[in-house]
Amino acid sequence: MCTVTYIPTSTGFYFTSSRDEKASRDTLPPKLYENDGLHLVYPKDSIAGGTWIASSLDGRISCLLNGAFVNHVKKESYARSRGLVLLESFNYKNPFDFYEAVDLAYVEPLTLLLLDYSSGNLNSFNEFRWDGERKHLREIELSSPQIWSSATLYNSTVQQKRKDLFNQWLHKHSNFKDAMILDFHNRKHGLASSEDLLMKGEGDLMTLSISQIHFNRHESVFNYHDIINSKSYHTILKEKEVFYV
Repeated sequence: MCTVTYIPTSTGFYFTSSRDEKASRDTLPPKLYENDGLHLVYPKDSIAGGTWIASSLDGRISCLLNGAFVNHVKKESYARSRGLVLLESFNYKNPFDFYEAVDLAYVEPLTLLLLDYSSGNLNSFNEFRWDGERKHLREIELSSPQIWSSATLYNSTVQQKRKDLFNQWLHKHSNFKDAMILDFHNRKHGLASSEDLLMKGEGDLMTLSISQIHFNRHESVFNYHDIINSKSYHTILKEKEVFYV
């Protein structure tokens, strides 16, 4: 939920998300859930019941980053979890309907990345932000690699440092495999501990897991790496079912 990269390939894409959170916050590994009649695969936050990344079996991804453009002053309480807003986004046929209809009153600022690759094609990629007062929606170029960092943890200067690291990595790895992309998320790059890709902040705040959805032609695989417990989970997503390997 705090660092996300998107890398298109000639046959699909790699979409990878690192979760920087308190280690004491319990999480369940990805599995298939039914939400409002839709079949979604996602890891679950045991406290709020939501998630930071999910994929539908029909080929849509929704991914959450905390905050919008800049860090905000946190209120004592909010109406509902941002992770539940993510799950709600799948109820809309496209990001524009979601933008128009979703009620975010008393919801903490957020960023949602909404990727549609239904029918085996890269159809659209949109970035939705809620800054606490206004909604913002913009289209993302499908053919360009991208990196996002959460505004609540990383200011604009740190975000630029991370973007520079990502661009340097891309320049060195024109031919890559998913393990190499995971390695970019799962190691230190010489930044301060609280700023690095594999981060360690105050208390028990750290990078807990890495989720990756790899779409290659007509096959989609959800890879999940639990860093704390040194466990990996791999789920093959089909149109009507999933396979755990």
